[in-house]
Amino acid sequence: MTQPPNLNAHFITLQKDAVLWKAEKLWQKANDPDEQAMAMDELVKMMCCISNDTKRTYYITDVQKVNKIKNRLLEKNVKEELQLQKKKLEEKINRARLEQEKISAEDVGLVEGFKGAVYDAIKYGIYEHEGVYFTRGTKGSDYPVSNFTMKILYHVDTSDDAAFRLIAVKNVYGFEVTINLNTDDFVSLGAFKKVLARRGDYIFKGADSDLSRLQEYLQKDEIKTIYVKSLGFHKRGQFWAWGNGIMPVIDTPDVPTQFLEVDEYGIVPFGEKKYFIPACSKMYEDKDEMFVNEKKFIYIEPVKDFGFNEWSKLVYKTYGEKSIVSILFYVGSLYRDIVMKHLQRFPILNLFGPPGAGKGQMAETILSMYGTKQDQIMLGGASTVVGFMRKFAQLINGIVWLDEYKNNLPVKFIESFKNIYDGKGYERGKMTNDFTTESTPINSSCILSGQDLPTVEPSLFMRCVMLAFEEGKFTTEQRENFQKLKSEYESGGLSFITADLIRYRNIVQEKFKEQQQLIFKQTIKDVANVEVDDRMIMNISIFLTMMNVLQEVVEFPFTYAAAKAFLIANMLQQHSILAGNNEVAKFWDVVEQLLHQDMILEGKDFIFEDGYLFIRIQQVHPLYQKELIQRRDMTGLSKATLDYYLQLDKSAFKDHVKKRFSDGSNTWCFQMKYEKLNIDLIKMKKGEMQTIEQFNSALNEKYKNAGIENPDFKESEELPFPIEKTA
Repeated sequence: MTQPPNLNAHFITLQKDAVLWKAEKLWQKANDPDEQAMAMDELVKMMCCISNDTKRTYYITDVQKVNKIKNRLLEKNVKEELQLQKKKLEEKINRARLEQEKISAEDVGLVEGFKGAVYDAIKYGIYEHEGVYFTRGTKGSDYPVSNFTMKILYHVDTSDDAAFRLIAVKNVYGFEVTINLNTDDFVSLGAFKKVLARRGDYIFKGADSDLSRLQEYLQKDEIKTIYVKSLGFHKRGQFWAWGNGIMPVIDTPDVPTQFLEVDEYGIVPFGEKKYFIPACSKMYEDKDEMFVNEKKFIYIEPVKDFGFNEWSKLVYKTYGEKSIVSILFYVGSLYRDIVMKHLQRFPILNLFGPPGAGKGQMAETILSMYGTKQDQIMLGGASTVVGFMRKFAQLINGIVWLDEYKNNLPVKFIESFKNIYDGKGYERGKMTNDFTTESTPINSSCILSGQDLPTVEPSLFMRCVMLAFEEGKFTTEQRENFQKLKSEYESGGLSFITADLIRYRNIVQEKFKEQQQLIFKQTIKDVANVEVDDRMIMNISIFLTMMNVLQEVVEFPFTYAAAKAFLIANMLQQHSILAGNNEVAKFWDVVEQLLHQDMILEGKDFIFEDGYLFIRIQQVHPLYQKELIQRRDMTGLSKATLDYYLQLDKSAFKDHVKKRFSDGSNTWCFQMKYEKLNIDLIKMKKGEMQTIEQFNSALNEKYKNAGIENPDFKESEELPFPIEKTA
């Protein structure tokens, strides 16, 4: 059969240039700055392989246009790369020519006895001889400009406006030091001399021109490195950075990865690049105030026959069902960036309970998986929002512990906690004229602990997975396991378990999204309560998905069904607290109103003692219901429900005890921490006091019994009501 004559022409129109096709594939797959940077490196290499200048220019223009690459960025990068290649080639040719001609130091007027590279001395105008630098003058008049020599160990690229160099300096007396010299100090003569003088007897006597020559001379052999600003997972480099080295994240989870330790300067090579991690370098080993957290976030060699399976079993034996939440929170934190990519949220672990109940020990157990003992940030101290938010930028897929949470923290603190869940960083303006801002990213998950439940803002509480602790709930066996966990394992750090788990990253990346959607929908059906906010169900679905994905490769000490049952039950209890919080607050508002209406009385219905309020709910409850009926409010709580909600409020509820009241009865009452209730039940009776002194003294005594040391009131100068004279 004869083909139509225009068939070949038709096929040619359907073809696409291979270079443009490859460029388009590279750039379209780059979805974030890291991936775009890697794609740009590949594009530059590809363009530089095109030897014809005209053809290369055409491709660069077309690639930038098709892929909408801004600011002619590809063209600039290709131009810089070609110039660098040209410079290296010229140096190679010149060096070969000079060596062939065998030009001696004496021929060009270098200092007598010079044994170095004549070519370099001529080219740079400065050279090293007998432990100092000589600068070139007229023939035969070269003179020294220093009492030291230097070697640039590494040029550190910080990806910011600034960069610095690690430089080894040695003076004529044999003293040697390694300094971190930033770019600004290297281009300014005064600053350069000052930096050297701070470190010892290192003197530079040259002029500005000599410093410029020295820069060029030293930089010819410098090795470029990349500064690792944040520890943890690095997407662009595909490795996990510890304070003392890096662990490659490879595609084969069955093969253990090798730990690559930093050298004495904090440099670690990986692939074709070198990375700078300063924390454990010799420059900072004696500076305890610098890189405090980074020096603890380190890889520790494995303990024999102890891995994730053994650790999780021991934690489960120690903390019981509560460990389900903490173990899954820890595992999820290792892949937080994957969760954020798909859901734009990651739950906060809220550890709540009185002192000594175990919440702090639980937090330490989780943090031991990242190295030696990490310090928590005390919210009750001098911490600021800017300060603690910066911690969340320092570790990628790490955990930051915020302790001493209280509901009376400033509003900006509460809003920042919500932003941590949503992954929204702290923004601040830059000192420029273009109105740009910088954002401190949220790279870590959060443990929020304290004696108050974060119920002051319902939307914050729904962003948390609550874990409540009570005093005296540990058995003898649990205490023995606790001692074993702490003394034998946690004290040395367990980061080797984290290093082992991160090799399953590709499994999580591949399966998380699809499985989470299915588990979320199924969990909604299992909860079967339309009043429960979807955000709370989403939180536990994240933990359940992590377990479901990883149980193929690791062993958990509990079944998926047991984890699901506990997480749902725990969430429903949290929902009950959230639902009851407003109703309980309404109850206390009514109680306060009833007191000022003289419907309930101190001594008869409640008493103060040692900072506690003892209240007879069985007497007050009917009056509370009657008041709501008069308001036409039908949302009043039954006594049983009210009792339940009051006991759920662990920050205020102390006990259910018998107490003797003024009518002589010894009856059951609720013991509540008065200052936690945020109500005012301090009231003086009419005619109770005869003088202003007696009034003020009695009022102070009431505040003392109520546990308020510094009440916000001024002593009265006159009685608030007339004295009722007695017969």
